[in-house]
Amino acid sequence: MRAATYLAAMAAAGGALCASAASLSERNNNGNNNNAAATTDTPWPKIPAYTPAKTGQYDGIVRPKTHYAGLTHEGKKLDGPLRLANVGDTVTVDYARDVAGKPTFKIASFDGPYAQIEVKYTEQLAALSDKRSDGPFAFANALANTFRVETFNVTQPGDLTSYFIQGSQRWQSIRLVHGSNLLIDSVGFKPTTDKSPLLSKKGYFASSDKTESDIWALAFRTQQLTCYAPHTQTTTWDIDSHGAYIRGQKPASSTAAINYQNYTLEFDAKIDYGGLGWRLDGQIDAIQANGPYLVLNSNYPEGSFANYDRQLVPPNTLVLGTGFSLQNQTSLPGYVLDRFPIDFDITEKEWHRIKSVSHGEGAYTIFVEDRQVAKFNVTGYGYALPNPFIPGGTMRGFALGGWQDTAAWYKDVEITSNVDGKKLYSNPLTDKESVPLEFGVEGNTDFVCSDAGKRDRFSWLGDRLISSRAIAVATGEFDYVVGPMEWQLSKQAASGAVPINTLFGPVDDTGISVRTGNVAPLLLDYMFDFLQEVDDYWMRTGDDEFIRKRFEDLRAGCGFALSQAVDPETQLFQGLGQKGGLTATTGSVVLGLEAIARMADFVGEPRLASQYRTQANVTRSAMARLLYNDQVGSFVNAVGSKDFHLMDITFGQLADVGTDEQRRSAFLQLAKLKVPAGYKNGTFYDGFQIVVDPYFVSFTLDALAQRGETELAQQLVHDTWAPMVAESVNSTGALWEYVSDDGSYPGLEFFTAQSHFWGSGATVWLTEYSLGVRPTAKAFTEFAFAPMRGLKTQWNHGRVPTPHGIISAAWGKRKEDGKLVMELDAPKGTTGTIVPPLGTDVKFNVVAGRGAVEQTEDGKFRVKGGRGAVRIVQA
Repeated sequence: MRAATYLAAMAAAGGALCASAASLSERNNNGNNNNAAATTDTPWPKIPAYTPAKTGQYDGIVRPKTHYAGLTHEGKKLDGPLRLANVGDTVTVDYARDVAGKPTFKIASFDGPYAQIEVKYTEQLAALSDKRSDGPFAFANALANTFRVETFNVTQPGDLTSYFIQGSQRWQSIRLVHGSNLLIDSVGFKPTTDKSPLLSKKGYFASSDKTESDIWALAFRTQQLTCYAPHTQTTTWDIDSHGAYIRGQKPASSTAAINYQNYTLEFDAKIDYGGLGWRLDGQIDAIQANGPYLVLNSNYPEGSFANYDRQLVPPNTLVLGTGFSLQNQTSLPGYVLDRFPIDFDITEKEWHRIKSVSHGEGAYTIFVEDRQVAKFNVTGYGYALPNPFIPGGTMRGFALGGWQDTAAWYKDVEITSNVDGKKLYSNPLTDKESVPLEFGVEGNTDFVCSDAGKRDRFSWLGDRLISSRAIAVATGEFDYVVGPMEWQLSKQAASGAVPINTLFGPVDDTGISVRTGNVAPLLLDYMFDFLQEVDDYWMRTGDDEFIRKRFEDLRAGCGFALSQAVDPETQLFQGLGQKGGLTATTGSVVLGLEAIARMADFVGEPRLASQYRTQANVTRSAMARLLYNDQVGSFVNAVGSKDFHLMDITFGQLADVGTDEQRRSAFLQLAKLKVPAGYKNGTFYDGFQIVVDPYFVSFTLDALAQRGETELAQQLVHDTWAPMVAESVNSTGALWEYVSDDGSYPGLEFFTAQSHFWGSGATVWLTEYSLGVRPTAKAFTEFAFAPMRGLKTQWNHGRVPTPHGIISAAWGKRKEDGKLVMELDAPKGTTGTIVPPLGTDVKFNVVAGRGAVEQTEDGKFRVKGGRGAVRIVQA
C-alpha cells in the first residue's frame, strides 16, 4: 500500500487509535507531568492522548519569546513596541527555539522619508556579533536566503515581509542603519514549516528521566524544520516580460549550456538596487566551486543601503571571486581574487549590456556597454583549480545571481562561439514555465527533506538512513519518507545513477541528466544506504506496491553503484579515488546488498537475490580478511592501516563481519575514542579539532544494542544528546549536526546546523530499545516489546505508529517493592511479544487482559492486538 493510502487509513482510524491509547491510559495514574511519580497501581503517569491537528499548521505568525535592548540576551526585557531611536540602536530577539519562515515586521512609524534596518538571523547567539552572522550558506541555491544578514528599506507603516525564507534560527537582531525613531509594533516569521504541537503526532515517548524525554522530542521538532510539504518552499526568482528578477543569492546554474569552450556570454541587465552577479564555467550542483564569480556593483546612488560593505563590494567596481561565494565559510571556501574599479557610473534602473569573453585556459575579458572593464586569467591567482582527487563536477556552465542585498533584472542571454560566430545558446528569460526548470529555482511540488533547516538545503540520498527511522517512530508521517525516496528516483539518470543530492523543486529532462551526472561518482556508498532506507520503510509499512513499482529502478541504481564502488581485486568499497577499502562504507555495501536481495525475492527474482547475497558474503569475507588488524584488535579504516574510525568498529558489528570475538575486541577499542560528549570520529583525527558526530554515534547506538551493551548505550545517549537539550543560548529544540568534544557548544561553531536531521538515532534507540517496541515482521504484524536489560530509568511509556493503528506500551518499577510492571495495548492485525528485561528465571503474573495473552515456555508473552491492554507484574 502506498504511503498516502497508508496515512489516509491511519487517519480514518483516528477514533479507534485514540481509544486504544486511552484504554491503556485509563488504567494508569492521572499525572499529566511526564515525570510525575506514580500514584496508583502503575509506576508511570498517564500517556497523553493523541490529538491530531486539524488545521492551521502554517497559519498565523510565529512570535518571539523575548526582546532585549542591545546586542545581548541579558538585562532589560522589552515589552510592547520596539523603538530604535538612533542609527546603531539594536534589539535582540529570542524565539527560545528554532523557527523557520519569511521574516515579517509590523512598522508603526518612523521619522523622515525612509528608514533602513539590518536584520541578522542565527542559531547561535554569538553569531549576532559577526558581520555575516552564521552565514553565508552558498552551497546551493536552495529556495531560501543564501545570506543570514538582510537589509530592509522601510518606506511606509504597515506589514514588511521578506521575499526569502530563512531556514532555521533561534536568534535575530534588528539594527537601525538609517533614519530615526523607528517604531516596530511586532516581529516574527510567517511559517513555511509545520508548527503543530508534539501531542498532535502519533509517536510519543516519555521517561522518568526528563533528559531522555527531551532528547526523544528533538527529532519531532527537527522533522518539522527539515521536511517540507508540497508548495511550502517558494521560488527564488520572479519571471515576467521584463526577464528574470533575481535578488541577491547563490547564482543558479543553467543546464542548457554545458562545457562550452572559447565563447562569449552576453546578457542585458538592469540593476534595481546594489548590483548584479554571474558565474562562468562553474560546476553545477557539485561539491566544488571553481571558475570566476563576478559581482558588478552599482554607483550606490542616494538611498542605497547604508550598511553596504564598501570594502568587500565597492561602488562602480567589478569584484572577481571564486569558490562558493566572496566569503569563506568553514567547509565552503570562498575568495575575492581581485577588484576592478570602473571609470564610469554603473547606474541603477537602466539597462546595460554585459559581455564576458571566455578565451580558454582560464583567460577572460569582461565588457559593460562594449567598454572593457576587466581582463584576467583566473588560474594565475592560485585558488581556482579544482581538487583532482574529488571526482564529478565535470559539467560546467554559467549561473546568474547577485551578492547580498542586491536585485536586478536579467534578460536576453546569448552564447556565441568565438571560433565561427555560431550562436550556441539563447534565452530571453521571460518564460515562467521553462526558466525556473532550467535554472533549478522552482518551488517544491512534492514532499522533500533537507539535511538541515538553514544549510545544505538539498535532498540528500544517504543521510536519511537514520532520519527516516526517526520519522517512523516520532510522527509516523511516512509521506516524508516515501516522498523523498520517490523524488530522488525521479531524477535517476539513464546510467542507473541515483543522485546523491537533488534540488527541492522540479527541473527539466536536461537538468536531470546534467545535475545527476555531475554528482554520480561521489559518495557511491549513499546508494547502499538508500537501499537500507527503502528496506526499513518496507519493513515498517508493508508498502509492497512501492517495492513492485520501483524495484527495477533500485536494481539499476545498485548495479551502477556496484560497478563504480567495489574494487574487483579486493571486493572492498573504493571511493573518491581511494583504494584499499573503507570499512564503514564497505559494511554499508554488504547491508545494502542484503536489503535489495530481500526485495528481489519478493518480486520473484530468486536468481538475482542469490547474486546479491553472494556478493554481500564475498565482500563480508574480504572485510574480515583485509580490514581486521590483529595487532590493533579492531577493524581499521583501510587495508594495512593501524588507524580506526568509530564507524569501522560500528559497521564491523552491524554487517556481522568476522568472529564475535573480533567484534568484541573492536568494541573494547571504543575507550580510545572516548571524549566527554561521546566518541570522537577516529584515531587519525588526533592533533586536529575534535568533534563528535551524532550521525556516526547513531549507528554506534544500534551496534551497542545488538551487543546488549545497555550501560554504554544509555550513557552515550546522555553524553552526545544531552548538550542539545540543556538550557543555554545554544539550545534550539532541535538536533545538532556536530557537538564539541566536551559538549559545551556545537562542534563546528557558527557553521554547525542546529536543526540537522542526520543525527536522530537517539530518538530511534529510545523508542526501540529503551521503551522497547520494534517491528520483527513487515508492517508490525509481529513486533517485540523488549526493553534492554539494565536500563537505569524507573519507567518509560509511549506510542508507536503502525499501519494498523497505534501501539501503546509502558513499563516501570513499582516504588513500594521494586517489582517490574509491563503493559501493552496493540491494534488489531498485530501480534506483540513481551520480553521482560529480567531473564527467563524471573516469573510474571498476568493481571489484566488475560484473554489476549499467551505465555510461552521461554518466559515471554504473546499478545494478540485488538483485544485490549495486557498487563504483567513481576511475581
